[in-house]
Amino acid sequence: GHHGNAILSKYPFDRCENINVSPVTWASRSLLHGVIRLPGSGLETHVVCVHFGLIGMERRRQLSSLCERIDSHVPHDAPLIVAGDFNDWLGRAEHQFHDRLGLQEVFRATHGRNARTFPAWMPFLPMDRIYYRGFTPISCERLSQSPWQLLSDHTPLAASFAL
Repeated sequence: GHHGNAILSKYPFDRCENINVSPVTWASRSLLHGVIRLPGSGLETHVVCVHFGLIGMERRRQLSSLCERIDSHVPHDAPLIVAGDFNDWLGRAEHQFHDRLGLQEVFRATHGRNARTFPAWMPFLPMDRIYYRGFTPISCERLSQSPWQLLSDHTPLAASFAL
């Protein structure tokens, strides 16, 4: 849809699903949930990509749907990454993710604060996040140089983890 998101992986997906969390038909908001079996570990790694709405009530419902999805489909000891455009400039999801799901935010863990990612031409709002559990963060950076600022109105984040 026009609010698209994607998960790219150098490893094949065991399974994946696109879950529609749009409250209206004209805005395509979804959760992409993929499961990857990392070579050498045998562990199922769950990856979820999100693109939440701009309105607070919509985001709260989408956050609730995401938490329910993770609670029902991801074992509590499974490695998990949840990333995307949360449109959460106030950081309201952070406590629920930590308390309910045991997730940490990687830019905050490596830099002590959330990354400013919007707008790409002069980022000042922290809208995008990469949350994780079951990994050790190695690094996280905001990709602000060319060509990244030309590809989206948000500055992307890139993180490295050790399992």
